[in-house]
Amino acid sequence: MSALEGFEGFEGFEGFEGFEGFGRSGQSSAGSLVAHRDGIVGSWVPSGATPATAWVSGELKQGDPDLLKRWDPRIRRFVLESELLSSLYFAADAPSLATPHRSTLFTFKTDGSALDGSNAPKGAWSTFVTMTRPPEATLLKQLDLVNGYADLRADRAREILAQKSPQFSFWGSVVPLYPDRHARTIEVLQLVLRLAKYAEMNFKHALCVRRAHEYSPQIQPMIQTPIHGSLPSGHSTEAHAVARVLCKLVETAGATLAKTLQLRQLMMRQAARIAINRTIAGVHYPVDSMAGQMLGLAIGEHFIQRATAGTTATVKVASCEFHGDAYPRGEDFTGAEIYDVQTDALKATSYLTSVAAAVPIDKAPNLAWLWREARKEWA
Repeated sequence: MSALEGFEGFEGFEGFEGFEGFGRSGQSSAGSLVAHRDGIVGSWVPSGATPATAWVSGELKQGDPDLLKRWDPRIRRFVLESELLSSLYFAADAPSLATPHRSTLFTFKTDGSALDGSNAPKGAWSTFVTMTRPPEATLLKQLDLVNGYADLRADRAREILAQKSPQFSFWGSVVPLYPDRHARTIEVLQLVLRLAKYAEMNFKHALCVRRAHEYSPQIQPMIQTPIHGSLPSGHSTEAHAVARVLCKLVETAGATLAKTLQLRQLMMRQAARIAINRTIAGVHYPVDSMAGQMLGLAIGEHFIQRATAGTTATVKVASCEFHGDAYPRGEDFTGAEIYDVQTDALKATSYLTSVAAAVPIDKAPNLAWLWREARKEWA
């Protein structure tokens, strides 16, 4: 799988030009290589204890994050994903018809012990993100909004179809992304998307909110409805997580506040539009997008802090809770209800509780390496 999966127009990036036949074209390449070696290898000369070339001299320092540059991006992804997921734990309340169903994502902070594999980490779990399911009456009222948005389908159809897969082309229209120049940045964004998916799918499964077309045959979505729960919206979660991380990644020390705010505002507007397009398509309620925005911004901040936290100082992120049972039944979503562009923080509402700097987290050494490499691409 290419690091640029879903990046329209860059399908060839996975292959190394000039080496397409190496290990890919079957017997013809294998036979050519066998014959070629026989013609040039000569008599076997034992290498002895000393490596023959400088690039393999000496022992490799095990566990050094800088070793990540030696691996294929797909292998790096496994290492980095396990590092990210090792600090997250998901739990749900016992099913009940009497009370609103609630699910929580926890994050882990060690007691300061080394994380180099010399001992098992010890620490405590903290509540990170909690969501309460909206009642049926709220979902039924939200149907009115979904139906109203259908009038925009003709105008937004091309956008909606183009945004079904990861929206690299759209992000790249605001922040210039070039495969040859920003390979590590794209790896970062792929990790953000994967982390967001793990979080959103657990909430979707636990809360199990029916899709709009399951309540009314008149909704008739214009695209295939995904076969999983409706809340939170995955597109909203992922787009807002990417917006937050990408803004932080590309910001420069010399940028003016006006420039920083302009970039942040455009990325957040874009994320909101991507989310709203899913309501226009008939596959999400506005409340799904609101819950997804909260989760995406939280996941994005968690990612940033784990990638940039100091080695000794305790770093904290905000904890947040989405109260679906308190959500106003006719509330729409524009992207500005729970997020303040000026402060880059969540705003408290009747249905959202956010406590700043409430959750301690640890630095992720391997993720920090990738973040540093990606930052170099924007120097």
